[in-house]
Amino acid sequence: THRIIFGAATWHVSEYCFMIICLPNVCTDQELSMLGSSQPCVQAFTRMTKVWRQGCTGHSWCMGYERRTTYYTVYRQSYAMERRTVYKCCPGWRHKDGEKGCLHNVNECEGNDGSCEGYCCNTIGSFYCKCPQGRRLGPDGKSCQDVNECEEMNGGCQQVCVNTPASYHCECSPGFRMHTDGRTCIAVNSCSVKNGGCEYKCVDTGSNVYRCECRKNYRLTTDGKHCELEDPCEEGNGGCAQLCDSHGALPQCSCRPGFTLSGDGKGCEDVDECRVDPAKCSHRCVNTPGSFICVCNPGFELGADGKQCYRIEMEIVSSCEKDNGGCSHRCEHTNGGPLCSCNHGYHLDQDRKTCLDSDECVNGESCCSQLCRNYPGGYECSCSAGHRPSPDGCGCDVDQCLSQTAGCEHYCVSAWGSYECFCRPGFRLEQDKRSCTREYPHDPLVDGLSLQRLPIGGGGGHGGEGHDDDYDDDEEAASAHVGELRLVSQIVCLGGSFGPDCGLSCDDCMNGAVCSADRDRCDCTPGWTGTTCNQTCPQGTYGQACNGLCRCQNGGSCDPGTGSCLCPTGVQGLLCEDGCQSGHFGRLCLRKCNCPNNGHCHRVFGSCLCSPGLYGRFCHLPCPRWTHGAACSRECDCDLKGSSGCDPRRGTCRCKAGYRGPRCQRECEPGSFGPGCEQRCECPGGGSCDRASGECERKCPAGLHGDGYCNAGQFGENCSLSCDCGGSSCDPVAGLCDCPAGKTGPACQQDCPDGFWGLKCRSLCSSCENGGSCNKQTGVCDCRPGFARTLCQDVSRGYHGSCCLMQRSYHSCIICNPWTICLSSWQNNCDLCEAGHWGLGCASKCQCGENSVGCDPVSGLCSCDAGYTGDNCEQRCMQGLFGMRCSQTCVCQNGARCDHVTGQCSCAAGWTGESCQLGGVKVYACNCLSCPAGHYGQHCSQQCVCENGGSCDRITGRCFCPAGWTGGRPPSLLGCEEGRFGEACAHACRCAHGGLCDRVEGRCSCPPGWTGEHCQKACAAGSYGLNCSQACQCFGTHEQCNPVSGKCTCTTGYYGMHCGLRCREGSYGPGCKLRCRCTNGGLCDFRTGACQCPDGFIGADCSSGCPAGHFGKDCAMRCSCGEAGQCHPATGRCICSPGRMGHLRGCIHPMCPRGRYGTMCKRMCDCQSGALCDPVDGSCTCGLGWTGPRCDRACAQGKYGAGCALDCPCLNNGTCDHISGSCTCPAGYYGHACQLECPSGFFGSSCARPCDCRVGRTCHHVTGVCVCPPGRRGAQCQTRCASGRYGRECQQSCDCAGGSACDPATGQCLCPPGRAGRRCGEGCASGRYGRECQQSCDCAGGSACDPATGQCLCPPGRAGRRCGEGIVHRLILPFQRD
Repeated sequence: THRIIFGAATWHVSEYCFMIICLPNVCTDQELSMLGSSQPCVQAFTRMTKVWRQGCTGHSWCMGYERRTTYYTVYRQSYAMERRTVYKCCPGWRHKDGEKGCLHNVNECEGNDGSCEGYCCNTIGSFYCKCPQGRRLGPDGKSCQDVNECEEMNGGCQQVCVNTPASYHCECSPGFRMHTDGRTCIAVNSCSVKNGGCEYKCVDTGSNVYRCECRKNYRLTTDGKHCELEDPCEEGNGGCAQLCDSHGALPQCSCRPGFTLSGDGKGCEDVDECRVDPAKCSHRCVNTPGSFICVCNPGFELGADGKQCYRIEMEIVSSCEKDNGGCSHRCEHTNGGPLCSCNHGYHLDQDRKTCLDSDECVNGESCCSQLCRNYPGGYECSCSAGHRPSPDGCGCDVDQCLSQTAGCEHYCVSAWGSYECFCRPGFRLEQDKRSCTREYPHDPLVDGLSLQRLPIGGGGGHGGEGHDDDYDDDEEAASAHVGELRLVSQIVCLGGSFGPDCGLSCDDCMNGAVCSADRDRCDCTPGWTGTTCNQTCPQGTYGQACNGLCRCQNGGSCDPGTGSCLCPTGVQGLLCEDGCQSGHFGRLCLRKCNCPNNGHCHRVFGSCLCSPGLYGRFCHLPCPRWTHGAACSRECDCDLKGSSGCDPRRGTCRCKAGYRGPRCQRECEPGSFGPGCEQRCECPGGGSCDRASGECERKCPAGLHGDGYCNAGQFGENCSLSCDCGGSSCDPVAGLCDCPAGKTGPACQQDCPDGFWGLKCRSLCSSCENGGSCNKQTGVCDCRPGFARTLCQDVSRGYHGSCCLMQRSYHSCIICNPWTICLSSWQNNCDLCEAGHWGLGCASKCQCGENSVGCDPVSGLCSCDAGYTGDNCEQRCMQGLFGMRCSQTCVCQNGARCDHVTGQCSCAAGWTGESCQLGGVKVYACNCLSCPAGHYGQHCSQQCVCENGGSCDRITGRCFCPAGWTGGRPPSLLGCEEGRFGEACAHACRCAHGGLCDRVEGRCSCPPGWTGEHCQKACAAGSYGLNCSQACQCFGTHEQCNPVSGKCTCTTGYYGMHCGLRCREGSYGPGCKLRCRCTNGGLCDFRTGACQCPDGFIGADCSSGCPAGHFGKDCAMRCSCGEAGQCHPATGRCICSPGRMGHLRGCIHPMCPRGRYGTMCKRMCDCQSGALCDPVDGSCTCGLGWTGPRCDRACAQGKYGAGCALDCPCLNNGTCDHISGSCTCPAGYYGHACQLECPSGFFGSSCARPCDCRVGRTCHHVTGVCVCPPGRRGAQCQTRCASGRYGRECQQSCDCAGGSACDPATGQCLCPPGRAGRRCGEGCASGRYGRECQQSCDCAGGSACDPATGQCLCPPGRAGRRCGEGIVHRLILPFQRD
């Protein structure tokens, strides 16, 4: 019996339908069961059995054996797996006894919360786990994991996000504090926090505002916090005439190509290329500064290479092609040569070519009633004080605003015969139409504007303070389309206006353009661009926003709207790809062009086509000046003032010397000159030079002035700068401080770092013992109390130390350590010996000279002042040594003497610098006197040591003994001078780089970082120190090893561990310790710190705005705003004074803005289609192709142009463009006037489709239907006429007799052989045969021939091909024998 189990309940199969199909929440499942069964197995075994049998011997019985087999059955248990379908309650449901189905939901969250780590949520038939906020479910769907909120968008924190279990919070970096929103960080603007971030000085200005300041001769960098000195090449170009490169603190000069460095190492001299290689030019060579030019003889013209000369061909028929015929303005070709004429306002000079300005104010042609001012090409009328120009521009009217009746509080604008008052921004006009009341709170930003403009241009404006005018309520509408000036530099167009001067609106959009959603621009249709969509796409582009690139080949032009190609004559295909290769032409491109250099020719006619930039019969002449491109058909787009023409091939402008830019419209920036401004000024001291020639302005270089070297404390160009070295001297050229011993830093404000002492902190300190410290000035060890000797290695035996100075109660001191117990029983209180005494009981007197600071209270040894030595401090330091104990080595070079106390160098004549290392100093004449008796040497500073009346040599100090004396004390007893050695100091030392010379043998002792016999070699890469014996540990790509100390330093522009990081923004130079000084948004080079200034700023640190009259990049562009306004330093936009209005071309006379007219411009124009509105009466002046009072009607069909006065030239139903008059031809026609049908083989629109005809290839020029020749029919003329038919479309029947065929084209009967006649109805005459019976029979004896084949028909008795043989008959009788 089969049963179905549901949970704990059991139902029989008879209930199957009711339980399985009809009850809810019952699911099927698969179960595996194991079934066991017993299987029989029959087995057998055989054995030998004893038996009795008969017949063994005789008939007796005997015993024997038999084989017997026994069979038996055994059983074995077998098992099998069986899969069966069972029915259970679905998950989440359960069954109760007595119920049919699973009707009770199971709550899995009871008990252990469904094993969820967070929350368990029960659902009908199931459940799910949920985690608290800040945590999320794990992959098992039950465990919870922490969510790192900082991983996404930094948790919303501005700076630092800190993740915490199930949450997070924001933190700020040092120098910032948290805003109340818990996310934003606000800078702590206070000098009390890390000096406000300032490098030098922080000045607190109150209200949490501060500023940084720098010391003298320093300035702030672009970050406003750090200070930096200038590059040596920035001041006066380092004294170089042209190019200057910085090498450390010294500039290095060089010259541009075409120049060579002069003997002084700074100036540059021109190289005469014509003298060096005159063969560069085929005719004549003319030298120019830095280059040369070639000139041709009369009758020749310079070729494209600028060197070869070609004879002028007769084909140059126009005398105006070259240099405009020599005319200043207009040139007209005549048989007698060029005929020159001038523009309006000019007249021809006596040479009949030059145009001179006509002074209308002098010759009486002006219409001015009062004042007249002439300018080139015209004149301008003006009025005297109290008057203003009348609308006709000639007369003058009384200026009502200057009379006493106006009374306007802010501004007054004159109108013809009247006036009107206006207020500044933020004020409104009162009812009396004169007074102004403030509308908004005080705005210093608005009040601080230096130049504003009136929102509406009326008459001449007057105001007391130079601020904007405003309107009353009636005039606010009039200002809706006018620009509002904010922050001096930004023009904001209001009320749906846009454009350069806010003079355009959506009504100005042309060529199908629509206005944008914000009504602030025109959205152009495909093929159009420009502010009002009035310009077609540039050549080579097409489509929406001109973003598509044309793919037309072989000279095909691209439709600016669709991009379809318009192919030249003889070329076809969608992309004009079906054209002849270069050098071939003709229908099948088989004929060769006869053009120079295998050039292109016309595909159909074979006429030569010159490459772009060339013309002439041999394509050997460059395009005339101011033209370029193919056939020299394009004009150069270059500035006439700054350009000398353009490249004949590419059209790029060739700038004159002193100009640059794509159109040569910008002048060279300071410091550069020449064509394209590619050459650098190389003037001494970094002086400026002429932008065209590069000629320098003469200035004294840094470190010199008119009387010689700079005085102490001064440096730089003309010695105009002061040193900031804390009282120390500085280098007269660069201003670098010469710090005294023990001091370092830019202003000598820092002590030497630990382990170093002396000048420039170059000397290494000795290893002081017992806690002694190294003196930064002298290098000696300063010992702690209780210790003495050179390295503080010995315990002091005198009366000093804590014990002996403080234990006053001792009456009898005992021996103790140096600090606590006195060492001897001397004075009762164990006080120190008085000055000048030493020894037991302080009974001995010191024997030290006046150059000592006293003697040791125990040993009596003298302590000498700096610069002295000896037992009694009676001797100066030997030459080459100085300082305390004479332990420091002098660094003086080039024969300079070293001060024995300070180490300061006294340079020999012709040398200067801290170590007298700089030469080339100009020597001035002086009157030198011999040393007085008893002195010798440089400046007579040394005293002779000759005894017994001996005298000494005034140069060497050698003694000359008197009679009776010999020997003496030669100077060698005191040691040879610096740089001398050997007997009598006769030999000169050769030690370089500060190496010390042995005064006996002359052997060099090299300082750290140098090696070699004469200390002439620097340590090899990877080694450093004394004798270069130590290995460097610098391994970074941008690391370098100091050859003296071995310290690893970064190359310029890098920092960090192993110098792997580039300088951060705002820093540069060695170690990135220098702060960029670029201001106003300038970009700083991370290596050199050079600033790249934005538009509107110049200067080494971009701190200077453009000078008046200039704007743009490097302030190279000139403004055109005139005297009535200023231009924005970055964009060049004119900022006009009150009463004027302006745009990019200047502040023009007061007039209404576009779209307004009438008195005070209060009325709105109603002109459509971009028409111009008269500012006086509002009448519309229509543009091309428009007519009507409002210019809202396009020209009627057949008319076009200005006033629709021109007749369209289009034929054959071609349509005419109402603006340009260009024809759009219907299908089947082409030509500028649609006057030509499509050529044979083409049809359709623009004749672009080839005919698809197999025979004749001629089709209808409009429809393309094949025009079959006679004898052909079918859609492609592919079928010949059937037999018996002929003519066009095979419409005619043949009229030939006897079933003869006819020609399918003409219908002429085609007679078979033997027939003739028009209808082939006649047979051949006797003796004739063949087609048209044109052949004669060749039969003998008058035999006839077949009229078709000509075969001879022989009569009886004749035989043979021609019937020329007779037949002989022979009779044989019966009885006759042969």
